[in-house]
Amino acid sequence: MAILIAVGCLAVGFLLQSVLGFWQIKNFNERYRAMREEGQVAIGRSKGILRTGVILMLLVDRKGNIIRAERMQGMTIFARFKEIAALAEQPLFFMDKPVEEKLDPFTKKALHDARHVYRVVKAGGEVKTPKAPLAKVLSVFTRKREVNG
Repeated sequence: MAILIAVGCLAVGFLLQSVLGFWQIKNFNERYRAMREEGQVAIGRSKGILRTGVILMLLVDRKGNIIRAERMQGMTIFARFKEIAALAEQPLFFMDKPVEEKLDPFTKKALHDARHVYRVVKAGGEVKTPKAPLAKVLSVFTRKREVNG
């Protein structure tokens, strides 16, 4: 009986996480769509496994200046986008050092990623999706099998 209760609790937890995760993705899509209607959007991310993750969306004008910046930061599905007023009216690539230095390390990493993605896309390239942590681990075993095979 205890096993059935535990399995039921896990199933309910999984379902709840799925619904709330869908809600978070919907929030991301709505924010992206709203920004995209105003102009070009640069997106950067700093993934965290055991630490906070950051998604940074930057509305950029034709000259490469940031019009508006929004950040979603957190480890939970309850994270929502919040505006970062300090980045507004800053040039994407030649930002004032004091402004950039005030950002936390995760937001800085997401900013660098947004710059990279923006450069690649503007040059007509395609950004490679990084492997998920589990895929990285599994690829080690796949490579060993290919070498030994």
